[in-house]
Amino acid sequence: MNTTIVAAALYQLQLIDLELDRVSAEKQSISTSLQGSSTLRKLRVEYEAARQQLLSGQQAQKDAEWTLDDVNQRIASQERRLYGGTIQNSKELQVLQHELQNLHAQQNRQEERLLEVMDMAESLAETAEQKAVALQKAEELWKQEQETLQARRDQADAREQDFQTKRQQAVAKLDPTLVKRYETMRRTKQGRAVSKVDQNSCQWCRVILTPSELQLVRISPELQTCTNCGRILYYER
Repeated sequence: MNTTIVAAALYQLQLIDLELDRVSAEKQSISTSLQGSSTLRKLRVEYEAARQQLLSGQQAQKDAEWTLDDVNQRIASQERRLYGGTIQNSKELQVLQHELQNLHAQQNRQEERLLEVMDMAESLAETAEQKAVALQKAEELWKQEQETLQARRDQADAREQDFQTKRQQAVAKLDPTLVKRYETMRRTKQGRAVSKVDQNSCQWCRVILTPSELQLVRISPELQTCTNCGRILYYER
């Protein structure tokens, strides 16, 4: 196999490897995306916070209702005593009337408090419902997105397998020592060990080859490298 053919084979191997790099990057991106949606996580946190606030609001409403019920029962009890005719002492009656006045004032305040917490609980319920709806929609979209991502991953797996097969076939035609040299250069030269000669210059670093360098690339029995970037030069006839 002459040098030109070897350089061409290495260049084709590089094209395959670059495609494998792209597929690998795509698969990594898909895997990262499949770990979860940041929007969905945010909505879940917001919904849970709204749900907890709603539970607190509902508990506050129950507490206000229980407190008002207790005041009403105390008022009813004291009124039975006041109007039951069992208390004859005028001073005791005055004390009881004063207690009833305080209880009625407390009743009014508690009724206002109950209305406030009921309004608050209603508002919290609306917010929680809105968050629940938004979360449900996001989960449905995420499910669809997962299906799309999984389909893309399957396609990427198939492409990767195809390129791996092509790579094995390409490597089998080359000398193992040359393949090792190529792979070492790829690791140290940003994934590109071979540079095509384009308009008499290295396509990678754009350094112009001298006439003698260009002649060596065309006819030398050994692979030539760019004097500037060190990549193997491939001249396409």
